[in-house]
Amino acid sequence: MTDKIADLFKDPEHARTYADRPRKIIPGFDGLHRIMAQLLAEASPRRTLVVGGGGGLELKTLIGALPEGRFCAVDPAAEMIAQGKSYLGDPPSVDWVEGYIFDAPEGPFDAATCLLTLHFVPDDGAKLETLKAIRSRLKPGAPFVIAHLSIDKSDPTSDQRFDRYLKFGSDSDMDPTVLKEAHERVRTHLNCVGPDRDEELLREAGFHGVEPVFRGLYWCGWVAYA
Repeated sequence: MTDKIADLFKDPEHARTYADRPRKIIPGFDGLHRIMAQLLAEASPRRTLVVGGGGGLELKTLIGALPEGRFCAVDPAAEMIAQGKSYLGDPPSVDWVEGYIFDAPEGPFDAATCLLTLHFVPDDGAKLETLKAIRSRLKPGAPFVIAHLSIDKSDPTSDQRFDRYLKFGSDSDMDPTVLKEAHERVRTHLNCVGPDRDEELLREAGFHGVEPVFRGLYWCGWVAYA
C-alpha cells in the first residue's frame, strides 16, 4: 500500500464517511456482498478471517448470514477499525486486529474474505505473499472470497476503462470534487492488475478451484479454496 493511500484511510473524515461510498462507485456492490455470504455459508464456517475489514461493511453482511459465527477483522488503519466498531455497534462476535494479514492469528480459519483490498498491494512479490499468508491461515478446503478493481494498467486500453469507471461514479450522487480526487488516486496509486494475473496469483499462492463469481465493469470477484 502506498503512503498516500495509507494516509487516506487514517484520515478520520474519510473513515467517518466511508460506509456510503462503495455503493456509489462500485457496480453491483450489494450483490457482491450477497454472493460472498452465500459462498461462505456453504461451508458453515465458525471462524472467518476478514482481511481489510475495518470499515465493517462486509462484516455486517456476514454477521447477518452467519449469526453463530465468529469473525477476525484485520485492518492497518485504527481510524477504519473505529469506524467499523461504530457502524456495527462493536458486536462481541468480532475480534479486531490493527495491522496487516501477517499480524493476524495463525488460525486455522474456516473461511476468509478480502474485499476491495488487494488492489492496494504492489505486484512486486507483496501480492503473492499476502495471498500466501491468507492461505496459510485457512483449513484445507476452506472457501476464500476476494474482490477488487482488476485493470491491467500496462494495457493501452486501461485509460478507457478508468474513464468508464469514472462515468459510472459520476452518474451517482457523489460529490464531483470528491469523485475526481478518488479517480486520480485510482489511476496513480492503486496497484491493480488484470483478471488473468489475479487468477494466476491465487493459484501460485496455493488456492485451487479458482472461479470468477462477480463482475461489475472492472470490479471482479472470485471464490477459491485452500
